[in-house]
Amino acid sequence: MIKSYFFPEIDKDVQQLMDRTSTKSVETISLVVAIFESVSLALFMLTRKSFGRAEWYSFFSVMFCIITCLMVFVVAKTLLKSTVIEHFPVAILNTSYYLVMSFWAMWNSENRYIQGEQILTFYAVEIMLVCFIALKPWFSILITFCTYAALYTMLYRIDEAKGAYLINYILLAVVCAIGMTVRYHGLRRASTATIHLQKAKDSEIKDKMNVLQSIADIYDRVNLIDFTDFTEMSVRDKDQIKYGIDRENQTHTQMTQGMRKSIMPDQLENFIEYTDITTVRNRLIGKKLLSNDFIDVVDGWFRAQYIPVDLDENGVPIRVVFTTRNVEAEKRREERLYRIAMTDELTRLFNRRSYEEDLDVFREQGMGKDFVMLSADVNGLKKVNDTKGHAGGDELIKGAADCLLLGIGERGKVYRTGGDEFVAILHTDDPAAVCRDIEGFVAKWHGKYSDKMSISIGYASLADNEHLTIHGLEKKADEEMYKAKARYYEESGIDRRVN
Repeated sequence: MIKSYFFPEIDKDVQQLMDRTSTKSVETISLVVAIFESVSLALFMLTRKSFGRAEWYSFFSVMFCIITCLMVFVVAKTLLKSTVIEHFPVAILNTSYYLVMSFWAMWNSENRYIQGEQILTFYAVEIMLVCFIALKPWFSILITFCTYAALYTMLYRIDEAKGAYLINYILLAVVCAIGMTVRYHGLRRASTATIHLQKAKDSEIKDKMNVLQSIADIYDRVNLIDFTDFTEMSVRDKDQIKYGIDRENQTHTQMTQGMRKSIMPDQLENFIEYTDITTVRNRLIGKKLLSNDFIDVVDGWFRAQYIPVDLDENGVPIRVVFTTRNVEAEKRREERLYRIAMTDELTRLFNRRSYEEDLDVFREQGMGKDFVMLSADVNGLKKVNDTKGHAGGDELIKGAADCLLLGIGERGKVYRTGGDEFVAILHTDDPAAVCRDIEGFVAKWHGKYSDKMSISIGYASLADNEHLTIHGLEKKADEEMYKAKARYYEESGIDRRVN
């Protein structure tokens, strides 16, 4: 245990962190001392009316301290610029700074001592060095006692060290030696804990990266965005090169910037907003993922997702995975299922469900001045069903659907709402012309089971019935259709009760 305390064996990573921390401490204290001594020197120069030997001695003494500290500051700053700090230069820097400052304090204190003053400068410097210098315990003890012994020898030659109380002097040397040892082991424990925590985090991240690697084949792109060091890296890239993210000028990663050129133009603005990395962290707070679908002009639909893989103590994502996956086939299946759900199986027209949903849209958004409701019904369907079977009846229904589609064209949508009942929603200023077009196609139609077909049509336009709601227009169109059906049966001399 004694050996491990005075001659500790330290892990390479822990030593690296200790050296960096120690060098940072030396950099800071050397700059602080240089500034403090510069201010003291300036005040000293301004308050002296004349300069004798003693004043110039003090001047050069303080200048020596300032220059030493500035040199140490520059060396420490240079060492800190290196990604990996070698232990030997750090040890040399700490030892040199300790020795030079100690001997400067001895020199300064000796002159004060000769003048009958206490050696306070030496004590102050030693206490400062105890707080900021980190050397191996055995070396700290050795160099501390050697330094105190050197000063005591110097004082002894002057007046047998009568102004230094030996017991107190030895106690202070022991305290400084213990202080440097405690400082070293405190730094070692803190560095060890930090390295263990970092390794645990790195292990966790590595595990997550392994998971990402294992599922990377599912996605077309997998990009890890690290907000701790503001880098991005393609997980699918074998080299896994990290690219820096310019926090001041960059709002999108290289991957999403490259994707923009292939995004469907009408979706580009939405894509840019969705992939803005300056807002994605806040958008992900409390969520397991962000997902949105876009269209690539070459490959079709793809799904882009942001998935948090690491959070800070406040639940804010610090590492996020951006993935894309082609969902063209999935979208086609969805479209097919939607089409099946919204279309009539026999005629392939839109069905009643689709009709009701579209009515809700018009109720919410308004109809427009050229809005027209059209109602149509096949005449004589019962007779055809009775004489030629349901195949003949289905033929008439499909024929009516075709004629309605051809006659209406791009002016509206046609729905089959019942057995032989059809509804159309149009946008036209001349609904009568649409009806004539439909009747023209009906007149030309002939089928396998029937040579001709008749359809009764009624319509109601908003332009002619501004006081009516969409439900009122629907009802009026039905009424007009039934009037047309009554005229057909009356003109044909057919009894509707048997047809």
